[in-house]
Order: sequence, then C-alpha cells, then structure tokens
Amino acid sequence: MRYLQQNLVSEFSLNGQSKLREVKILIAGAGGLGTPAATYLTAMGIGTLGIADFDVIQQTNLHRQFAFSPADIGKLKTKVLSAVLTKQNPDIQIRCHNVKLTEENAVSIVKDYDLICDCTDNVTTRLLLDKVCKGLDKKLIYGAVRGWQGYITILHGNSQIGLTDIFRESDLIFESENNCNVSGVISTICGIIGSQQANEAIKIILGLQSNLDGAIFCFDGLTCNSKILRVKKIEK
Repeated sequence: MRYLQQNLVSEFSLNGQSKLREVKILIAGAGGLGTPAATYLTAMGIGTLGIADFDVIQQTNLHRQFAFSPADIGKLKTKVLSAVLTKQNPDIQIRCHNVKLTEENAVSIVKDYDLICDCTDNVTTRLLLDKVCKGLDKKLIYGAVRGWQGYITILHGNSQIGLTDIFRESDLIFESENNCNVSGVISTICGIIGSQQANEAIKIILGLQSNLDGAIFCFDGLTCNSKILRVKKIEK
C-alpha cells in the first residue's frame, strides 16, 4: 500500500517498483541538493542509497538542509541524514561513505552504484566524479544552484557528453569561487533542483527518455522562467 499512488501511474506500475528495488544510487554531497534528492528517492523505495560526504552540520546549513536541526550541529551529515531516512523508510538499505571523494577512493566507491547524483558544491569533486563516471560508464546527474538559479543535466548518457565537454575547467573554477558561500542561495531553489535530480534518476531507472541527456535545464526562481538548452562539445 505504501507505493500505491506511484504504482498507479502508467509509466511506473508494479514493474517500475520492482526496478527501483534493484537499483543502487549514490548521492555525492549531503547538503542542499543531496537532502531533497535522497529524501524523495528513499520515500519512493529505491533499493540501496549511498551517501558520500565528509562534512559536519553547521548553523548556516539549516536554512536549506531540512533533515537537520540545531541539535545536530557538529555531527556528520551522513550519519544524521541516514538516520532520518531510515526512519522514513526502513525497508531500503542506506550506506554511508564518511569520506572526502579523492583520486584514491572514488573509483572503489562509485563502481558499486548504478547511477550517481552530483549534489556537491566544489569543482574538484565535480571534475573527479565526471572523470570517474566516464571511466566506469556510469550516468551522472549533475545539479548546481546559486542565488535564484538552478541547473541540471545528465552526463555520460546516450549523448556521451561529459562536464568538461561543455564547460572549460577555468569556467568551472570561476563558478566554484563564486558559489553559494559567496553569492548566496535561496533554499527553495535547492529543493526544486534536488527534487528534479531525483525525478531524472527515476526516469532513467524506468527506461524513460530524458530531454536532459545532452541538454541543460535552467530554472530562474525569481521570474519562474525555465528553459532547456541543447549542448554540444566545446572546442579545446
């Protein structure tokens, strides 16, 4: 009965629920994007959810990372989030990776998952995930937020486009230096983009065509305008 409403959707059905139970998804980053993405995937009954993050909860996280409370400040994000999610749906398996993703450990962690959600906020980890997912032939659902804006794209899918195929590394570094710690972020934008990442993950699991494979979804929360931009590989 738990999944009745989603099973009634024609594209989903009982067969879709069975597919979800068999899938392993890694959420890289347990922050503003990772919290909603992990929460929806957990609620929908994903088989195994991995959470990779080495950070501890700070007071400035609380405005957008709704799984955490003031009593959690100073605790590991992975530990607190996994406890909340286990209480929400005790039927799924949750794995915590309480480490920073590095060249030494990223392959061994990522290889055990079918699908990766990049919910991180630093360029070094983003570039590393992009490289590892390309090498392991894993689809990567990339999400980013800043101010009122949010972006999503699917990397290493049918279009065979990676992060450095559409952005120069210098541009990624510039954006990283102007992240939400500098430019700020509206919490609802994190919720929208993180939820969209979970939505794209579900579509991939169900075998549904995504128009974000080879394109970027851009959302402006200030104007409520959105657009999808087709991308092509930049000249290097």
